[in-house]
Amino acid sequence: MDVSYDVDDGLPVWRCRAGAALPGGTLAVDRLGVGTRCETWLAWSVEQWCPVVVKVVRPHQVQQPRAIRSLSREVTALSDAAHPALSRLLHDGTDDDLPYLLLEYVDGPALDEALDDTGPMAVEDAALLCAQLLAGIADLHRRGMAHLDLKPANVMLRDGHPVVVDFGSARRIGASQPNGRPIGTPGYAAPEQEMCEPISTTMDCYAVGVILYEAVTGDTPGQSSELVAVPPVLRRAVHGLLAPDPERRMTIPVAMRALAETVPADRRPWPRWADRHLRLQATAVRLEAAPIDASAFAERIQETHTG
Repeated sequence: MDVSYDVDDGLPVWRCRAGAALPGGTLAVDRLGVGTRCETWLAWSVEQWCPVVVKVVRPHQVQQPRAIRSLSREVTALSDAAHPALSRLLHDGTDDDLPYLLLEYVDGPALDEALDDTGPMAVEDAALLCAQLLAGIADLHRRGMAHLDLKPANVMLRDGHPVVVDFGSARRIGASQPNGRPIGTPGYAAPEQEMCEPISTTMDCYAVGVILYEAVTGDTPGQSSELVAVPPVLRRAVHGLLAPDPERRMTIPVAMRALAETVPADRRPWPRWADRHLRLQATAVRLEAAPIDASAFAERIQETHTG
């Protein structure tokens, strides 16, 4: 593998012609993206005879422990994952001389690309998408991990269904964040996440709230679009997920039930009788008893995202 230099950061990247060998017995098709420590390639698996994604450490990061830790976090997050809304880990190559991961290729656009191409989603489509997204994130939380970088660019659409990718920022629930270096992407990171508080499940809930807001309006919170045309039950879900106080933020079971109520009966993502198996928490009572004032909510969101 030869080396060239990235046009954005000027640092080394791998240069591979189509058909050149990549780690894991794969052949290069095209580079998909470049991150700080790793780059991702669409590749062809000779053994499995199908497209795969190869995530490999960049040339100047091969000996850097942080790059290896980033890949290892993905291994931890995905090793036991079986939910269809989470991408699959096919092989762990972190112990190789050139550390890499072999990941499932999700054939479809990223959510941000879809929104750019077609504009905001219909309310019921956005509700279904985020209900499925929350179910996958709940599976991750049950295994003790939080994603921490949920955003439309990290949600692929396979036949219209969401699949979460890029677990390089994932951390154990309860772990500490680096002082002064919050994890995640500004605008999607929860207020407590940006304040470098310990990792919690509520941080992912907030990010899903931003994604839901963006899916139905085309904007991120604090911008021009409003939720005036959105049905009240979905509006409550958006407000609940985006509550600045994590203690008042809507939990995943409560949000999933609210989203399911947004869609017609013939499109409901699960039977109504299954609702009783969602573990509703006391947060639901607090949210219903003290709904968030819409104007105050907008002001708090604006403050959060503009400093």
